[in-house]
Amino acid sequence: MDLFLPHPRLPDSPVTTALVSGEYPFLPHALNAIGIKTILTNRESRLPVPVSWHPDMQVCMVAPDLLFTLSGSTLGKSIQKETGLRTKETEKTPFVSYPQDVLCNALILGNCLIANPNTVDPRILTWAKKQEISIIPVRQGYTACAVCIVNKNAVITADRGISIVLEKLGVDVLCIRSGFIRLPGYDTGLLGGCCGHLSRDCIAFTGQLSSHPDCESIRGFLRNYSISILELFPGELMDVGGILPLLQME
Repeated sequence: MDLFLPHPRLPDSPVTTALVSGEYPFLPHALNAIGIKTILTNRESRLPVPVSWHPDMQVCMVAPDLLFTLSGSTLGKSIQKETGLRTKETEKTPFVSYPQDVLCNALILGNCLIANPNTVDPRILTWAKKQEISIIPVRQGYTACAVCIVNKNAVITADRGISIVLEKLGVDVLCIRSGFIRLPGYDTGLLGGCCGHLSRDCIAFTGQLSSHPDCESIRGFLRNYSISILELFPGELMDVGGILPLLQME
């Protein structure tokens, strides 16, 4: 029997189902080959083309059994049918330019919602307030894209603003150099869009960490938290909108 995760994006047993971009067939193929079922996004025409398939632009996971999807999207119904997760739609509808493209781009970390409150959807903020979840404001509108969550108390990011805010909360942050991540159509992608947990102690990356100049720092930081690394395919790191675990083994 599959179970909901105990915390958004952070399983404590092997992941059985994950949400990934439907743009790159090699991504679900790589995960299916190791026994992980994949739910694929479709292209969302209301988002900018380079990120129109990205899960972290289409979905905001806020609780073990609840996520938000973009208003008018059919993705929520697919996720509900496949996983039993509850879904809610955003209040606003997305648009192809910033900041209307980042309505779902927020991150739950412990009992905090990390987000730019001026760009994330009001319905997500309202939900967080009702749940007595602290809203931690940052300038970065692409918060979920920008952060690799290691655990509730440790993250990796190239965003100095997010780093400063989280360090003040007592989170252990490895701040890496910006760039060196492929995202066709943009100058660079972001680290959170290159990875996702496959179990409590394994993070998968879409590409090889050796393509990043801070590779050894990243490896060392993950090693300090007993996290192993799985590189899903060769070549440079590619921002695919992240790997979003949805269900785990009992």
